[in-house]
Amino acid sequence: MKKNNFRYSDAITTARIIWVAIFSINICFKPQMFGLIPGLLLIAFIFATDALDGMVARTLGETSKSGAFFDIVADRITETALLVPFIYLKVASPIVLIFFLVKDFLVDHIRFKKFILASEVPFKQLTDPLNTFLVSSRFMRALYGALKMVMVFVFYALIFYTNADLKRIGTIVTVFTMLVALARTIPVFIEYYKQADSD
Repeated sequence: MKKNNFRYSDAITTARIIWVAIFSINICFKPQMFGLIPGLLLIAFIFATDALDGMVARTLGETSKSGAFFDIVADRITETALLVPFIYLKVASPIVLIFFLVKDFLVDHIRFKKFILASEVPFKQLTDPLNTFLVSSRFMRALYGALKMVMVFVFYALIFYTNADLKRIGTIVTVFTMLVALARTIPVFIEYYKQADSD
């Protein structure tokens, strides 16, 4: 534990929230402000900090329940703040935002209830091996993060190039991302209701 409870990992998470807010606000008012390549690099940076804060926490021994939950909160802010400008600019469907909001509220409600009662960090609350792989494994978390990043890449590119092929790619990536999100959401509900029935 750092003096005055300062954690470098939390500082990185906080920086992510600030950067995504700056990016999203600017995209709403000046869609092409950053340009295509700098904008894509900034999106990649925002997503990279999601992986970096966890690596820093593990390396420096800063892992904690509060840090893990703060990371999840930052994920939700990032997902929402990155989608809103593209809904506003009509390059993404509002259904996408609604899907992620509903999914995140439901899953995080369960996680928060378990968070209060359990000693485990949110990603270690599952017990079934398959469910644990789908929800908590580094592979699935990296895959899901990469898919979300590619989805946002396509939405951002659609600001500059509105052609049918790019829209089709966007639709395919978005649907696949939503399917992976469901595959990572359903196990949380299965285990929650199994445990509720056994109590």
